[in-house]
Amino acid sequence: KFFMGLLKGIAEEASFIDKALRELDAHIIRTKAGSVYEIAERMNPAYVNSRAFRIMFLRGNRYDTKASANQMISFFEVKQQLFGNEKLAKDITIDDLDEDDREGLKAGFIQLAGQDTSNRQVVFGIPSARNFRNLQNELRGRFYITMEALRSEQTQLKGVVSIMYTIGAFKDRSKGVGFFEHRRLRLSLPIHITAIHFCLDDPNQFIVLKAGLAAANAKARARVKVHYGSHLECQYSLATYGVSVQTLPLTATYEVDMHRHLNWVDSCIRGNKTNVGAPASNTAVVTEPTANDVLYMGGNMSNNAGNVQIRNLVAEWSQTYDSGSNKAKRLVVNELIDEIHRSGGRFLARVNGAESAWVVVPVEDVRLKITQMFRNRRRKVRGTRKKKN
Repeated sequence: KFFMGLLKGIAEEASFIDKALRELDAHIIRTKAGSVYEIAERMNPAYVNSRAFRIMFLRGNRYDTKASANQMISFFEVKQQLFGNEKLAKDITIDDLDEDDREGLKAGFIQLAGQDTSNRQVVFGIPSARNFRNLQNELRGRFYITMEALRSEQTQLKGVVSIMYTIGAFKDRSKGVGFFEHRRLRLSLPIHITAIHFCLDDPNQFIVLKAGLAAANAKARARVKVHYGSHLECQYSLATYGVSVQTLPLTATYEVDMHRHLNWVDSCIRGNKTNVGAPASNTAVVTEPTANDVLYMGGNMSNNAGNVQIRNLVAEWSQTYDSGSNKAKRLVVNELIDEIHRSGGRFLARVNGAESAWVVVPVEDVRLKITQMFRNRRRKVRGTRKKKN
């Protein structure tokens, strides 16, 4: 169990990350002169130089430090074009999207559609759902939904599975408008695409894709799969790659099921409403934690189901953790975080002075808290043994 689910992602340890961050900084220093990156850095150095923010780019490029540096430079150039300098050095929230952006987002051209059997985020593309006043609206929506997906450390580590579904009425009616702009945006965002599936029933499109794959390098051919046939045939083929029919936002009659996507958009809007007494930050305030969340209440113990789950996981993994190397310990902690996320939980801390306001705890802080839980348990076990002796 220890190695299953751990080594499928990235095995990170502190020394490895620190070395990669130093290399990333060196590459950026050599290339940032005169770039939009420098503008953002002057505006908000805490945001640009955030450890978590930079690690996100390293993960997205599988710790290729030069590629990560180049992508960070490109990220801020694209972000400036989409949102301007005013929002350059901050997280983009749903409140930063105008009404036309939101309408394009609600159309569901790009949707977060659950996970595959390897617990990777599935990103489902429906070309026929493209509906925007101008291309900028669609690009801003795609930027937002991608960065929201990257809030999950599991998504950063494991990457995403992309599906482009163009069967029958799902074909792109815009004739590929914005292809190059979307490509530039996709390449600027720090999300690792582990697999790309094209589902289609157009023989001409099939021939073009297969010819393009034949000319591609071995790495690209391994990642891209083309499924040709009817809805049923393509969905069966997807299932052999770990993407179940239940994951897809489609009805039994092969129509788009917008229920989950619209609920997600609505939850984003509700989660970013202004709260009286909320802290001045870009972090969304949570007013209603779920049973699966792990709640930190300023030293007070919570019996929320998520807290019970994390305590049980620490007890279950304590022997493996205590006997492991520093690298193994970090992998165990990552696995516990992933387990909470897989159950739909978050790690939330109560806002000072507020009874019903919570914020998501940064992942590095979560790691420290779980590490301390293992230490506390080890001391408790030792103390119990001494009393018995």
